[in-house]
Amino acid sequence: MFFFAIEDSDLWLSAQFSLALMPVTIGTTYTFSYTLMPNYLYRRKYFLFGLYSFYALVISASLIIFSAFYGYLLSVGLEWEGSYPVSKGLTFIFFAVYLVIAFGCSLSLTKSYFKTLNKNEELKNTLLENELQLKIQELQYLKMQIHPHFLFNTLNTIYGLALTKKDSAPGMILKLADLLDYILYETNKNKVPLHREIQHLKDYIELENLRFGNRLIAEISIADFSTDIEIPPMLFLPFLENSFKHGKSAEGILNIKWKLEIIEDQLLFLLKNSVPARKEILDQNSGIGLENIQKRLKYIYGEAYGLEVITTKKSYSVLLKIPINF
Repeated sequence: MFFFAIEDSDLWLSAQFSLALMPVTIGTTYTFSYTLMPNYLYRRKYFLFGLYSFYALVISASLIIFSAFYGYLLSVGLEWEGSYPVSKGLTFIFFAVYLVIAFGCSLSLTKSYFKTLNKNEELKNTLLENELQLKIQELQYLKMQIHPHFLFNTLNTIYGLALTKKDSAPGMILKLADLLDYILYETNKNKVPLHREIQHLKDYIELENLRFGNRLIAEISIADFSTDIEIPPMLFLPFLENSFKHGKSAEGILNIKWKLEIIEDQLLFLLKNSVPARKEILDQNSGIGLENIQKRLKYIYGEAYGLEVITTKKSYSVLLKIPINF
């Protein structure tokens, strides 16, 4: 109606003629929007879409000519009067009608695009949520694997002390009770205070010291840090556990150096132990605990952590760097 009334002052005449073209305009628009585009264009059946679009345009063009002629008779009767709107020509009428059809189809296409975009986003969020749940479950499983592995080694030590009826056995059981308390009530959390984790490691070293006695030389260097720093629980224990399991020197003495410091926004954990032979070094790279901790680090920090293993003929070292504000 807007296009037809540009050069004519009779709006009622323009409205009548536009109404005569409405059925073919609506029919063609809906044919494209709800049949041709969903069934062929969106499904990438481009040949069929082009073929049926050609048929639709031919049929609609015929109906436009019929509607324009009928609209002219309806609006001005049989009197020509050299007037509007057929006098503008069929080309102009085709342009006006197909412009409205194109506008309607573009709205339908835009709506379909955003609907598909929202559906893909919802699907992506669902997949991410499922993946997150799987990772959480796997992390819990990995923690559960660490606990029995740690308990197995410790109970073996207590069993050995009980067989020899050593006086250190009761003290070792008390230390184990403290460690079990930490495991039961702290490791279910996503993060624990760093000072609690450090105390847990110290208790473990004292526990092993009861077993090794004079055959253990442990050097501990811990820098000052804020009490607000938190890290995932049981993160360092597998490294320390492997040191006691595989580490010793040719003289039967186990030397362990543990260093913990904060540089800028990173926490540096360095653990070094003596080894008797190359074979032992290779064996120390294996084991359930170490494998699990590498998976946990990957899940928690992604690529934001650094793990370096250094082996020599006499020592085995692990350097772990993790962000403290992650």
